[in-house]
Amino acid sequence: MEFGPTPAPIDMPADAIEVFTDGSCDPNPGPGGWGFVAYRGEEEIHEASGGDAASTNNRMELQALIQALRWLDPARPAIVWSDSQYVVRGCIEWRHGWRKKNWTRGPKSALANAELWQILDGLLDSRIVDVRWTRGHVGTLGNERADELADRGRLSILEVAA
Repeated sequence: MEFGPTPAPIDMPADAIEVFTDGSCDPNPGPGGWGFVAYRGEEEIHEASGGDAASTNNRMELQALIQALRWLDPARPAIVWSDSQYVVRGCIEWRHGWRKKNWTRGPKSALANAELWQILDGLLDSRIVDVRWTRGHVGTLGNERADELADRGRLSILEVAA
């Protein structure tokens, strides 16, 4: 599914950290995992993963970004890549309108994952971050690594439950 054109990327310094995030759920909803990996140039400098026994794919995508932003130094510029249009469009475009509507979609329409969007809103506003979309599952090293970490997070939840 393609959405409209993505806004122009923010100019970032050449030494900006690049972070790839991903979430997964199998089945959806069901046990889910999140993961992120950070790079300085071509060097992997940090990874993290985790999960939730009862979640959705979108919640895990959001959780991956939240955890990545919590890890990032607020003063350090970063490009954060996600293969989720929901996450990228939400960060770049939709959250501003949701904030104005008190984290709803309107007077009679609840916003899914509102509590996670509120957390993200604060984190994004307090960091030098450009959130960008990348196509998933096409061999992009960071995206494939984040996918592997999200799966690891989901499997760790299943192992605890077994």
